[in-house]
Amino acid sequence: MSQNPIILYPSNWLYNAGVVGLIRVLDGLGAGIDLRPDGSVALTIPVTLDDEHIFKKWDQLSPKSKKGGSLVYGWKDAYYANQTEGSVRRRISSLLKGDAAKAEDGPSPPSPPQGSLLQGDPAKDGKEFSCVFCGKRVRTKKPVFLNQAYSRHLLGSEKSFSNMYWSFSATDFVCPGCEFIIMCHHLALFRLADGSEVFINAPSFTVMHYLNKFAFEAFGASSAEEAYEKRHILAVSLTEYAQKMETTLGVWTGMNIEIVSRLAKRSEKERDRIEFFSLPPEVVRVLSDRRIASLLSQIGEFVILNCVLDQDFSRLMEIGYRLLRIGLKNGEWGKAERDFLNHTVRLEKNRRNPAQTAEKIFKLCALIEEKTKRRHEYEWRSD
Repeated sequence: MSQNPIILYPSNWLYNAGVVGLIRVLDGLGAGIDLRPDGSVALTIPVTLDDEHIFKKWDQLSPKSKKGGSLVYGWKDAYYANQTEGSVRRRISSLLKGDAAKAEDGPSPPSPPQGSLLQGDPAKDGKEFSCVFCGKRVRTKKPVFLNQAYSRHLLGSEKSFSNMYWSFSATDFVCPGCEFIIMCHHLALFRLADGSEVFINAPSFTVMHYLNKFAFEAFGASSAEEAYEKRHILAVSLTEYAQKMETTLGVWTGMNIEIVSRLAKRSEKERDRIEFFSLPPEVVRVLSDRRIASLLSQIGEFVILNCVLDQDFSRLMEIGYRLLRIGLKNGEWGKAERDFLNHTVRLEKNRRNPAQTAEKIFKLCALIEEKTKRRHEYEWRSD
């Protein structure tokens, strides 16, 4: 075990979810977690922290059956099929034995830079494999591949094609240092009321950590009657990030931020389905503005958020003008006005004072126009 930081960089969504899950495991165990400006994370694991501590925390955070048994390992239909407590512990030990070189501050290298988490003794007569996640080349007699043992929900067996949904293959090699990280990915997924599981993927572990935290707080405990679109989950998480974090998304707004969702099969003949959803970069830039995010939060109406997501600003202005006209009538509303309020506005505070809501909408439009204009001017000057 080492106190040298293990430096991890974002890769594909499954690895990223594993790292976010690993952060959950280590967060309450006294490990040093440094979410760095370049998008990487440095994990400093104390020498006093062994595989028993980590296994217990991992098991504690993992879902249980109604009888208290594990749903993630130990039986053939578990989340990680055919895994035992001993095999999980061995993978944790591989992580702890890692002695990754400390990366220098600054932008990440262009090649897959996660680095070696486990040096190991190469098998002289073994075959060399390249890890699908970190890119490390390992020579071994007993390679571990990304097969069904890593998740019966997400990955199929060597005889199936369900891996194609996830852009992985059952012949993809996993190095010892990445094995336990992948087995933490379920800890980063949170369940919605419709039974689907979602994870917000991004090119930065800082962004991922907080977006998923905000999304879980806003939607993870929703009632069965509340079904939210994936774009609403992503949009609300971005506005929460903009309001609560002292730093902006900055360069990450121009890169892909997406929701990965697993939709459970509806019958025995179906397979679990996977969906990816992302917002256009220009919409992400708008939602990431702290002033815009604050106004959207104050208004709190999905119809207004939808206009921003659709970039339908003429509709946004139209709603504002109609609410203003209704507000100026001081409650003397006819059927048309009441119908418009009932179909457009869901929050009582906005129904009671439509003129004030209209004022916020106009301010929102002005801020969006200002931001869009600045962006266009910047791009024009850069050409």
